[in-house]
Amino acid sequence: MRRALTTLVAAAVSAYACGRNPRAEAAGSQAGLWRTLAGEPRQAAAADSLIARLLVEHRLQAISVAVVQDGRVAYSGVAGEVEPGRRADTSTVFRAASLGKPVFAYLVLRLVDEGVLDLDSPIDTFLPRPLAEYEHYRALAADPRHRALTVRRILSQQSGLPNWYRQGPVPLLAEPGTRFGYSGEGYQLLQLVVEERTGRTVNDLAREKVFEPLGMANTSFLWERRFDGRFAIDPRLLQVPILQQTRERAVVAGSLLTNAADYARFLLAVLEGQGLSETSRAAMLAPQVGITSRSLFSPPGTAADSAASRRLAWTAGWGRMDSPRGPALFHVGAEPGCENYAVAFLDGRTAFVSVSTTPLGPGGTFTAPLVAALIGDTYSPLDWLEYSSSAGEGR
Repeated sequence: MRRALTTLVAAAVSAYACGRNPRAEAAGSQAGLWRTLAGEPRQAAAADSLIARLLVEHRLQAISVAVVQDGRVAYSGVAGEVEPGRRADTSTVFRAASLGKPVFAYLVLRLVDEGVLDLDSPIDTFLPRPLAEYEHYRALAADPRHRALTVRRILSQQSGLPNWYRQGPVPLLAEPGTRFGYSGEGYQLLQLVVEERTGRTVNDLAREKVFEPLGMANTSFLWERRFDGRFAIDPRLLQVPILQQTRERAVVAGSLLTNAADYARFLLAVLEGQGLSETSRAAMLAPQVGITSRSLFSPPGTAADSAASRRLAWTAGWGRMDSPRGPALFHVGAEPGCENYAVAFLDGRTAFVSVSTTPLGPGGTFTAPLVAALIGDTYSPLDWLEYSSSAGEGR
């Protein structure tokens, strides 16, 4: 089945050469050659053609895609429009949604290396007052389990907090460190810890320790004024309050703006071990908790055979799978209006990322054929991620 899918998609890539909508022409691609995980050659022109076709078939406003291999960004392509009549290009930025979580994890691990934080001390150690004295966490005053919260447990999605909780002070659903449970709330809590500990905003820290060192010139956790006019987003979302708030306040679990070329530089750093000590890099690459759930948001102990066979786990920042091509890190970024995915195969030193602006409302995902065609990845657990461009809950 996997071989048939790869062959079919690869053939479509090679055959698609004419009849394209001008709006769908790929813009600003970096020419290059690379190979799939099976060693099959790929080239930029064929990738551009496939991206242009998917743009039309899935009614995408814009899409940005990149491939990393053997210590370089082997391919970067952009297609679509920022707004009607204005083509997207290499400076266009996209909502990365939860693809910001691994970037934040990398920043936190850099702070661990600097001695600002520690992976295994209770987070109360780094706060100027008890956690339960902060309004959003006052419900934890009566729950002593919160004292088991650590940086490692939060980064590896073992915080015991819900994904999001907007009904008042957030509760614990499980004792920290006892099970996997995907949580945006956990990452927001760690953002509070970082900002209280350093006295600086997370975006300033990320700019200094991640974006600038890695050359990510078009990336920020804030919707900065410099992005106006080159932010590919459905116009109906522009006035949504939660998005408008990111003009002033970063949300590390979901507010990252970037494009595939920039994110590829981050993936390159992850693959090459740039910027982290051996200990911190090991925490980012190695399993910290095994996964026994049927899907991303299912309760533990409901794992399907396919999930168990891939030995899914979570590291300090990433999902991790075992595949016939070796271990790989992965993360999804799906919200209404965007479909994003990143995967990095450690042994093959090969990574893929796509960020896109999708139609609001129900729609089919295009990530599986795209990642299969460009790098031969038919192993990513997109089914376990419940991946759909119409996802209502941020992931």
